[in-house]
Order: sequence, then C-alpha cells, then structure tokens
Amino acid sequence: MTAWASWKKTVDYVVATQGRWYGIGNGDGVPLFTLPAPVSSDTPEQWMESPDLEITFPALTPEGQPNRLAETFILDALDEFDPSGQLPVAPGEYMLLVAFPGKDGQVERRGGAITHADADDPENDGLPNTITLHALNAMDVWNTIPAVSWPAAWWAATPYERTTDESQIPYSTPHHMARVELATRTTFTWKHGKAGFVIRRLAQESLDAAMMTQSDPDGTRWVDDPYHVVEVPEKDSTPEISLEARDGFLWETVLAQAKNAGVILGAYIWWPGDRPVRCWSPARSYMSPRDVDITPSEGESSRRPVRIDFPHAMIVLTVKEVS
Repeated sequence: MTAWASWKKTVDYVVATQGRWYGIGNGDGVPLFTLPAPVSSDTPEQWMESPDLEITFPALTPEGQPNRLAETFILDALDEFDPSGQLPVAPGEYMLLVAFPGKDGQVERRGGAITHADADDPENDGLPNTITLHALNAMDVWNTIPAVSWPAAWWAATPYERTTDESQIPYSTPHHMARVELATRTTFTWKHGKAGFVIRRLAQESLDAAMMTQSDPDGTRWVDDPYHVVEVPEKDSTPEISLEARDGFLWETVLAQAKNAGVILGAYIWWPGDRPVRCWSPARSYMSPRDVDITPSEGESSRRPVRIDFPHAMIVLTVKEVS
C-alpha cells in the first residue's frame, strides 16, 4: 500500500522550500525515493512540445558513498551495459518524476518512463560521480495513441495471444493483440465542433478504444483499470473546427488545428489526494459501442462529466485555451 499522503506532504514541502522536487517512481508512477538536486537538467515546458527529458544527478552521497540512484541504475546492473556504453532500463520499469509550483497554490507533476542512464566516472575508480537519466515525458501519450477513426470497430475487437510477429519471428514472451478495422468513409472520420471538445473527445475515445484491445494475462481489459484520462473543464469557449481522424497518432492529427484554435496540449501526473479529476464517466469493457460513444449519432450519451478520485497515479491529458 502506497503512503500517498506522506509522499504528497514530502513533495509539497520540498517544492515549497527548494522550488522543485525530483524522484524515481515505478512504471505505474508510484514514488520510490527522492533524488538529490540535479547538477544540470533539460526539462522543457511540456506544452505543445514533446521532447525527451535529460537530467544529471550526483551519484555519491556527501560522504562519498554511492547513493540510492547509483545503486539502482548502475551498481546493481554493471553486467548489463550495451556496446554503446549505455545502461538500458527495462521498458516501463522506472519513471523520472518532477514536481514544481503550479497555479492556485497547487503542485504540478511531470515526468515519464526512463529509457536509459549514463554514468560519468572521471577518476576511473568504479564509482561514478554523476548519472544522467534519459526519459520520455507524460506528453508522449499524445504521440503513442492513435487517433481512432472508428472506435466501435476497435471496441468489438477481441484480444488473442500471439507468439510470433507477422514474419514468424518468435516473441520472447507471448503478446496479446487484437485485429481492428479502420474507417474508409468520411462519415466516420470527420469530427466537427468546438476545438476543445473535439480534441478532448477524440483523445478520450481513442484512449478507450486502444485500451479495450489490450488485456492482462488474466484476461482483464486495460480499459477497466485505466492509467490515462482526459481532463474536461467546465467551460469551453474555443472556436469551432473540423478535423479528420485517420488512425495516425493523436499529436499529428490535432496539432495544426489546436494551434489555429488557440489551444495547447498538455499532460500531468495526478496522485491520489489531489483534487478530483473532472472527466467523462469511465468506459468499461461490458459497455456496448453505443454506450461508449461520447456523442452518439442518436439519443443522449450515457457518459457525462464527473469528478473522480482514482486509486492510483494517473497521466491526465489536457487541452487548454491560451489565456
């Protein structure tokens, strides 16, 4: 059981006294330990851009001993360096977490999956002085989820186990996949309405559809326990747009229209104990495609804006108007 209240208290205190908190979390965003202040960092403002993160931290304690960062990423895996000299990190194993002051006295969090780490050992004594962590960021969800052209077809897809790829090369572990149909008629692919609503709806329905096609080994669909959600504000005064979803990634599908409409895409990490997230009521695997549709062609939608306290960390996608 994660002591979320204790972690929030610690992080909020560090942000209030030092301006920024850095930490390591597991693949689900659960904090594991606090990092020392960085030596240098490349942490861009994560609005309307999605670059990777690169931050260098001390690897030694003030007493000259390896700290927990060095033990976790270097000393425990010295036999795993690849030919380039980088230390690869198992996909999804760790996240780099960053917290800083936000609006209205709130603490905001960013971060993303760590891809690899570099150690600098100028004295060549086997104890690195610094470690540079390379990570993706929360914004990458916009770049990895397809803008689904026909969500109902994805919803009807059934995951099945595959042991090889299309060229019959075996996977190291079996994969659960699902075949889906893509829309070919513009009746399905064109979305029209206020920019904020259109982009949020496309993002949420695409997340739902993609997660419906994935399942755990026990058969549980990912949509029944999501780790991503789209925030829905109470007001939307954005101009109307029309955009076409052709199963490319969300980022490339909406970016131009978002800029023209004066809205910015974002993402942040939510923890239990934060303000509830205002979002559409969750989709569940037992629901029909019609019930999952946020704006069905006939009748009223069964999905309405609600405020939710999630039981675990979440990546929350945002579409905000330029103020």
